[in-house]
Amino acid sequence: MGRWPWLCGALLASLVGARTAGAAACAPGTLQGYIDLGATGCTAGAVLFADFRLESGQSFATPIDPTQVQITPTATANASALLLTFSSSAAAGELFESFFHFDASASGLVAAVVALAGASAAGDGVVTATQDVCPDGSFLPGVPIGCPSAAASSITFVSDSGSLLADGASFAGASFFDVFADVAADGGLSGSAALGSVTLSFTAIPEPSMAALLATGLVFFARSRVRRQG
Repeated sequence: MGRWPWLCGALLASLVGARTAGAAACAPGTLQGYIDLGATGCTAGAVLFADFRLESGQSFATPIDPTQVQITPTATANASALLLTFSSSAAAGELFESFFHFDASASGLVAAVVALAGASAAGDGVVTATQDVCPDGSFLPGVPIGCPSAAASSITFVSDSGSLLADGASFAGASFFDVFADVAADGGLSGSAALGSVTLSFTAIPEPSMAALLATGLVFFARSRVRRQG
């Protein structure tokens, strides 16, 4: 009996892999293009990115047109990332924001990182990029709260007085991340801010290989049946 939970885990992981295998590879495009993919999504490396949608940001912010946000997917052996390039600049009294949601699915998701590059700020202006992650669960609709498991928030910023260009969180191992990303350029009362690029990256390290687990489990199941029948 002790082997059955292990085999069931392998079967569930194989279902995640099957969904990932059924999606097309992610291609460079716009945030609007990724939104148009809907629940089908696309894959970058081992990760399936899906269900992109815009969310309501700060009431006094001007939403950044998703057709003007360029996305470039990248992947290495264990990491999959989306590089978002912005062309928004905020003068004094202006605030521009891109606030959106998506899901990331893969076997063995263990880390999520947000990184800023090419951003600048002067005076009391500031550029911020945050990433909220709910592992193996979902936030409340439209807001990054209400995650039933251990949610994590990562925050980066660039200001005239300092910066934090990368931040991330580690997880025990999940098959699904519910993600909210919030990127903003705030010119402040008398300053300025310019967005550059934001990278949202995810590390997936299946251990051991779910395909191998599934195959071994099925062999064990078949042999057990033969022994019982004999």
